[in-house]
Amino acid sequence: MVYRIGADIGGTSVKLGVVDEEFRIAESMRIPTGEICTADGIVESIICACRELMAKYEIASVGIGSAGLVNPKTGYVLRAGNLPFLDEPVAARVAEGLGVPVFLDNDANCALIGEHAAGACRGLQDALILTIGTGIGGAVMIGGRIYRGHNYKAAEFGHFVINIKGEACSCGLRGCFELYGSARALIAMTKKCVRAFPGSLLAREAQHGIDGSTAFAAAKGGCAAAEEMLKDYGKVLAAGIDSLVKIFQPEAVVLSGGVAVQGEYLLGFIRPGLIEDAVVRTTELGGSGGLIGAALLGTSYGE
Repeated sequence: MVYRIGADIGGTSVKLGVVDEEFRIAESMRIPTGEICTADGIVESIICACRELMAKYEIASVGIGSAGLVNPKTGYVLRAGNLPFLDEPVAARVAEGLGVPVFLDNDANCALIGEHAAGACRGLQDALILTIGTGIGGAVMIGGRIYRGHNYKAAEFGHFVINIKGEACSCGLRGCFELYGSARALIAMTKKCVRAFPGSLLAREAQHGIDGSTAFAAAKGGCAAAEEMLKDYGKVLAAGIDSLVKIFQPEAVVLSGGVAVQGEYLLGFIRPGLIEDAVVRTTELGGSGGLIGAALLGTSYGE
């Protein structure tokens, strides 16, 4: 049995796992990054965790997915938002510490590679993934291969404009998709709805704190205010998805990230706004897609 290690570097933790030839995770671990949130700390934690796993399994390679702008050819994380990487040769440093081939790519690319191999777009050649979290990330596969763009900046799906008179975005544009369709946007909508309907079930749910699941919990409990708000949110997601479908004509669009855990319930709010060509699914791999996809870097799946 050939085993590979996948590592998914996030803002709060690094998820690592040993992936077998059937794309199953044989063992996994999570390393909080709060106390080691320096480039050296994260790299060393990955090396130490991989050594622990390599003592138990014969590992052919290690793949790493990272948020931000990544050059998979050089193995550098050029910049990474909330992560402390700036022109950091992550792949080379980990390879030096482990003595096995190490590959690196963007985390959304890894998530799509995972879904293509073992998840919601198995067997498809043309697919998109939208990762809906604090922002919106994405990746695109054309003819079975990840399209990265000449400068590795392709598929910034959170940053196409859906409202030219909209809010200013940190990217320099106005009215970007993620300002209206991300989990952060959903939380802002939820807070506004709570203020408008202080006697609603949504308001009572919000007393325990507000996150991306609050409105869904209230709507499932029969809250009309939450349901109407989610219909509006679904229209925004549908508008963005429809635009992407018009451009790429994928066989499927896969939704992942924190909001996508709502599965079919989420899709029920999106589908009324979709055009005929749009096929939308939620992840089949949950939070493990990026890890599995990272492990497949360096194989035919990760090209």
